[in-house]
Amino acid sequence: MFSFLKKKGNVNEIPEWASFFTGKEYTFFIIEIKKYLDHLSVSYEILDGIIKVEDAIFGLNQLGLVNVAQVCKQNKMAEYGEIITEHFNALIRSNNFNEEFEKNINDFEKVKPYLGVRLYHHDYFEKVGIKNTIGTYLTETVYCTLVFNLPDSINSVKPEQAENWGQNSEELIKLGIKNIKQNHEWEITEERIGNLKIWFVQSEHFFGPNIVFDLKNRKELLNDMGVLIAMPHRHAVIIYPIKTLEVVDAINSLIPIVDGMNQEGPGSLTNQLYYYKNEIFLNLPYKLSDGKVEFTPPDEFIEVLNNLQ
Repeated sequence: MFSFLKKKGNVNEIPEWASFFTGKEYTFFIIEIKKYLDHLSVSYEILDGIIKVEDAIFGLNQLGLVNVAQVCKQNKMAEYGEIITEHFNALIRSNNFNEEFEKNINDFEKVKPYLGVRLYHHDYFEKVGIKNTIGTYLTETVYCTLVFNLPDSINSVKPEQAENWGQNSEELIKLGIKNIKQNHEWEITEERIGNLKIWFVQSEHFFGPNIVFDLKNRKELLNDMGVLIAMPHRHAVIIYPIKTLEVVDAINSLIPIVDGMNQEGPGSLTNQLYYYKNEIFLNLPYKLSDGKVEFTPPDEFIEVLNNLQ
């Protein structure tokens, strides 16, 4: 890692993690980050996609920049300061709440309402290790993680925290899924992409992809032949019901959109496209090169295509 704010550095050089910014946007973003931290009078250093802080005000000594940068990118530059302030103030509020919450961590009845399940790409846990979480795989790369869904933060539940609860992991995951469904709503609309009709699921909260746990109860989104489904980031899911060989056009249209949404974030989950039927996700591998889609369907999906009109 290296600092982008050393006196001899050039803040107009955009690092890879912030490649979605223009030079002007990135410079302004860094200026607003510095302005916020200087106002708090904390000691800090801005590195490659993170901020190292020495003060305990945030409860962490490393703060990620990618998600807040992605949110800023999707808004006007004049709003960057407000977005940054709310993002990091939420971390401070979270730290204060967590200190009290930790005192009741062994009391299952008190923590039970805060349990949830969130979907992550498994690479998210590369540093801490999946073994230090409680969860299960939804697909080869999408991991269902038990979390504490707190007022200003979402924290993974550590195995040692759950030791005194008298619940197995399967029961906890079911409870977490149920809590999220009861406490959050999704906006589901039918949209058009060219001549294609899709279902678009979106949310302001971080549990947009959790709609996949409730698909069996949402028959209007499904079809006897199955659906294409994508979960590009924490706020969105795209569903295309398969009826005819129009699905081939749908695949070619959806792949660049899904890949772009995944890159933009915030809270990127996966750029994969899946075939879904009977609660099973089948990955549909592809490559994007110079704007062209190279699609390599597995045998199971070719069989589906062969049965279509």
